This record gives sequence, structure tokens and C-alpha cells, in this order.
Amino acid sequence: MSVTRRALVLGGGGFVASAWEVGLISGVAATGIDLRDYDMFLGTSSGARVALHLASGSGLDELFHQQLGPLPSPPASTSTVDWQKVRAEWARAKEIGGGSAAILRRVGALALGIAGSGGGDRRKAVAAQLPVQTWPEKALVMVGVNAETGERRAFDRNTGVELVDAVMATTAFWGWPPAFFEGYHYIDGGFYSSDNADVASGFDQVLILALRPPVPSLSVASLDEAVESLRAGGAQVEVVHPDEDCLEAFASVGGPMNPAVRAPAAKAGRAQGQRLGEGGLLSKQKGRG
Repeated sequence: MSVTRRALVLGGGGFVASAWEVGLISGVAATGIDLRDYDMFLGTSSGARVALHLASGSGLDELFHQQLGPLPSPPASTSTVDWQKVRAEWARAKEIGGGSAAILRRVGALALGIAGSGGGDRRKAVAAQLPVQTWPEKALVMVGVNAETGERRAFDRNTGVELVDAVMATTAFWGWPPAFFEGYHYIDGGFYSSDNADVASGFDQVLILALRPPVPSLSVASLDEAVESLRAGGAQVEVVHPDEDCLEAFASVGGPMNPAVRAPAAKAGRAQGQRLGEGGLLSKQKGRG
């Protein structure tokens, strides 16, 4: 009997995305479905941190309760971001065109221009927040973007990049110091796609946990494109977005980068996860074919 290979994709979106994902995963686990049993974890931006916890076997209850308290350590400092300018420059980068790499080179130049200083301090802060300091044995992939070339790059234990550098790269959003290694600066993989789900090509089942993208999108590739590509390759794909109760919880606090959103997002995500598990909507995730 052939073994069904399963990939779990965790999209980005600041504190709200990671807290919602943790809550949903813990809620699903309460119904007997442990998503840590997946074969590969693919994370982008804040979703990469969640992916690392799952791949390294972190306890789900402990991870959930961490979302309810204060941050273990304050975020590294960022520069002030003029969001109106960022959106205008992003739109201009897309309008000029030239393909995704050309667009991302322009975006990379903009991101480096407004990046916060103190990359070394940020690296230390990121390392202190990780559950492990080396790549786990379970397959884990994180996605970043080369700010100079505009190329997307997927990092795993076979790429020769240290885990802390991969995490620093995939979480280097607007205003955050980028990761620098191998002669290049690397920034948030969400600039290419908030989920990069197409990297899970070759797996039989792909479960995607992702926020709905903002309008206009701040990425060059859409989730719909990735899902279409995966299904064309023969994968069974399931996408889970926050439900209405979750969206109300998110809105009660404010923006996705506000740490105060963590507790309501995690609680709402946990309730959604329990509903999904109990309703059988994730029934095929319980076992392998």
C-alpha cells in the first residue's frame, strides 16, 4: 500500500496569523487530529515560526497558552514605516512590470531602504525565541526573498543556511532588519506570496492555513494560483481561512502587528479548530491512505 505524503502550509500575517494558527491547530488536536504528524511543514513569515514549533515537537497546549500571555521577549526594534508610501511604491513596482523577479528587486530595494538597523541584535533576539537552534529532523521549509536579485528561495536543513538566519530572513517584513548571509540580503518570503504553497508540490495532500490576503495584495503571487498548480499536479488541497468569529476577534484589537491580538486570535482559532475537527471537515487528515 502506498503511503500518503502530507504537507502542512502555514501562511504569514503578523501576530494575528501565528496566534490564529496555533489556536486552530490546538483546537483540532482536541478532537483527535494531531497536525504535528504531517510529513513536511512549510512556513512563510510568522507562519514559519509556527512551522518550526510543529516540526520540533513543541507541546500544543503550552504553545497555545503562550499566546495568552505577554511576549517572551519584546520584538527587535524596527524603523518607522510610512505605510501610505509603501503601498504606493508597491503598486508602482507592479505597474512597471517585468516579471516577479524584476518586481521583487524593486521591492527589495525599497525594503532595504527603510529597514531597521541592528541586524546583529535582531539575530540574537530571534535566536533567543526559537524552540531549537538547529534544523529539526522532520522536514521543514521556510521561504525568503533575495532582496538584490528578486529571487524566491526555500530554506531547509539541506541548503546550508543556519536555522536562525532562515527565520530572520522569512520574517524580515517592512521596517525589520534583513538577514545577511552568502553575500546577499534576504527579506520576508511574504513579498513573493503570503503562503508560498506551491513549494509543497509533490505531496499527495496539502492543508493550507492562511489569512485572506489584503486588498490590494502586497505579494506578487496569489494563493489561488498555488492551489491551482498543486491540484493540477494531482494533490488533494484543502484551504482553511479564519471564519467570521475569528475575524470579529481580530477586529476587536486592531492591526495584525499588534501583539495584543494574540490572545483573542488564539482563542477564536482554537474554537474554529474544534468546530472543524468535530464537524468532520478535516476528516481525511486523521490518517493516511
